Amino acid sequence: MLVFLPLSPLDLTALASGTPLEGVRGYATTPSFLASFGLTEADDEDAERTALYVAALEALLRHGVRLVAVAEDQRARDLRDDFGQVETGTVGFDAVSALFSDDEEGRSIAAGVRAELGEAPLAQAWDDPAHERLLAETDLLWHGPAEWDRLTQD
Repeated sequence: MLVFLPLSPLDLTALASGTPLEGVRGYATTPSFLASFGLTEADDEDAERTALYVAALEALLRHGVRLVAVAEDQRARDLRDDFGQVETGTVGFDAVSALFSDDEEGRSIAAGVRAELGEAPLAQAWDDPAHERLLAETDLLWHGPAEWDRLTQD
């Protein structure tokens, strides 16, 4: 299962340095997720993009930055959540196929949105106009796993 993992820069540093993630929450295109967003398995590209944005919002709420690792995890357990929340098995850095983050301008916009969202839970933040504005004004940038150290520096 392809899992989108919301991370902090410290989480990414630890993962890339050899500390596997185990039993952490991520997001995937589970049956509950597909039903919640009105998608089908044939909509795989749209579903994966949506799961990426869900994980990015969770990373922003939890860590103050949008930083997501995409990893394959066949042991991930579906938590039957409308947002596709799963619990990972053991995920090492070798399972990571991509990383996503904001550029400098996106980080600035995301920080402002984070301040507006306050302590909102994911479901409330997802529907908030501030989050909709963030999605409209910014794009997450794709990075290969080898670029991880660039994403942990500010």
